[in-house]
Amino acid sequence: MTRIPLPVLILQHPQEPSRKDQKVSSARLIVEHLEPAFVKVGLSWRNLAHALKGWKEIEGVQELQKPSAWYTLYLGTKKNSDVDPASLPGIYYLDKKGEPMEAPPEPVIGGLILLDGTWAQAKTLWWRNAWLNKTQRIFIVPKARSLYGNIRKEPRPECVSTLEAVAETLQFLGMDPAIEERLKSDFSEKLRAFRARK
Repeated sequence: MTRIPLPVLILQHPQEPSRKDQKVSSARLIVEHLEPAFVKVGLSWRNLAHALKGWKEIEGVQELQKPSAWYTLYLGTKKNSDVDPASLPGIYYLDKKGEPMEAPPEPVIGGLILLDGTWAQAKTLWWRNAWLNKTQRIFIVPKARSLYGNIRKEPRPECVSTLEAVAETLQFLGMDPAIEERLKSDFSEKLRAFRARK
């Protein structure tokens, strides 16, 4: 288990755990490897405090009760992703309207929120939880295509698994590259075992 300096909250669509290929779902692997990290399954929560309920790790931390302290990692769209995914991997910042904005000179990320499910399910989670609009919004251009390969079809080449998104975001934020390497290595092993059983 690796301790990281910011909490990771994964909001998981309720249909994700029942997929036929749920054995290669990456959200649980994140929780097995990183702390503090937490998966909350559901469609909607009244507010951030409701989504955080039951997460003993961060209860009582006053600053993290404010949505503005959290950054939601959300897939960029063709409209706002005017960079070449093959050449410019990194974190990109969006304003409240979902338009590109300059990166803050010294971004202070209190916590990271991810939406786990298919692209359509992630959009459902976004629209059903209006309080997410009070968080800061970011997306990443990943370094490479998803390790899922043909196990799960991604809607676009720049789409990656929740685990890969977390791993690369932490590295882009300047954390130890070994964290990304360990996460991706274990995920690759899990995918290899799944392919072998098919």
